[in-house]
Amino acid sequence: MSQLKVGKLKGIGASLNQVSVPPGNDLRIGTEGCIDMRNTGALQLPTGNTAGRPASPQAGYMRYNTQLNKLEFYSGSEWILLGGPPFTLYENADLASFAVYMQARKTNWAGSGTNYAYETDSSDDRIGDAQSDMYDNGNYTQVRENGSGSSNIGYSSVVPNSYGTIKYIPLGYSWPLVAIAVAPSDTSTRYGWSRSGNLGADGGGGSPNAITVYNNATVSGFSPVYAWLVNKAYNQNSDPGVMHLYCTVGASAWQSVVSNGSTVQSFSSSSDNDYSQYETTSTNCFVWTALVSNGQTVGQITVSQAQTFVNNFLNDARTHFGL
Repeated sequence: MSQLKVGKLKGIGASLNQVSVPPGNDLRIGTEGCIDMRNTGALQLPTGNTAGRPASPQAGYMRYNTQLNKLEFYSGSEWILLGGPPFTLYENADLASFAVYMQARKTNWAGSGTNYAYETDSSDDRIGDAQSDMYDNGNYTQVRENGSGSSNIGYSSVVPNSYGTIKYIPLGYSWPLVAIAVAPSDTSTRYGWSRSGNLGADGGGGSPNAITVYNNATVSGFSPVYAWLVNKAYNQNSDPGVMHLYCTVGASAWQSVVSNGSTVQSFSSSSDNDYSQYETTSTNCFVWTALVSNGQTVGQITVSQAQTFVNNFLNDARTHFGL
């Protein structure tokens, strides 16, 4: 490699005294060198959207993301956002934008084992029957904060709502029923979701049980991720079970912390009772819930089937946030 040592390097007046490096080439400062800028101007960083990030970045790379309107640097394993509030989902506009984006994609999240499209056949705060006489008005949903619950939420209106300090937004009264909640930024908060109602299995069907889907995991660029699912009973030869899926999501770019990923995890073992409750204690995270089903006479949902739903949800969320 050739080397050129000069005391001063200056461009020519015809090019505004610029020193240009042809595309595909690098101008490198030696291992002991420094860039010393002594003027009142500015340093122009590389700019571009998320898709324009270098294909093979090295630790320490820095650029301005024009899609997210933030500085970002590469840590050696992921891009970290700098400048401005790192977590703005508590803002009504940001929460609404996220919900509208996700609502348009929610029918794509179900995979084999969670793709039974139960009917939303009653008022928008519950499932009245779910086809084949499964429910006697069940799957009422409540937001929870510090152990207390809201009244039953309605799913139709995709706008931010509040309960205590918690903001929440449903993704519409259609399969699958999904809602998202978020606490104030930079504040450790205990919150989550619960469900209630008459399961309508009339003492029969499979026994309700719970499974851990994710525990302090990294999923689709999000970390930490906690997810928990309650398998509710199904009955006779034609009734679908509609299961309760809960998930807490953080990201290193948001400086997320989950101090307790299972503050409350409880459910009724009665095949007639549709109760379950889930709360975690976190900072700069969001907590979402979904009603999922693997259909008539099939029985419970497995860990891998629930993970597929969570993974697909988070893949879309990652694209929205540019993580």
